[in-house]
Amino acid sequence: MEQFNLNGHIVEVDVKKTKELYEKLPFVSDKAHCGCTDCIYYAKAIVHNSLAIQHFFEQFGIDPSKEAEVWKACENDDGTYYYIADYHFIGEIQGVLQLDWIDVENAFFGLTNYSGNLPSPMIPEAFTPPIVEFVVKINLPSDFNY
Repeated sequence: MEQFNLNGHIVEVDVKKTKELYEKLPFVSDKAHCGCTDCIYYAKAIVHNSLAIQHFFEQFGIDPSKEAEVWKACENDDGTYYYIADYHFIGEIQGVLQLDWIDVENAFFGLTNYSGNLPSPMIPEAFTPPIVEFVVKINLPSDFNY
């Protein structure tokens, strides 16, 4: 496992295994996952964000266009869309259950050790413990043409 220091805490990540698991998953825009208009928009827009946001996903082995449970929470006054999405990766936060929100440009990321029972409808069946739930809150432009 690789180790990252986030907010003064060590996060262990099996990047290779997480990437392998994501390769087999459908895009959130596919009918096999959801395929609704909001998910289609999110899957296209999330991969066109800044390099810093893309890197934050990639360091954990996460493909931001796959696996997530996606919610379009609202349309903001400035015309952007506020989305919340839950992902998972193989790994563990050492010493604490969760990390405070991590600000990366226009996104906020939260990480929590998954301590529930498997199987869970939120987690793909192929994922095995230890698992970290990875949440992103982000404003996406409404004028992105998908």
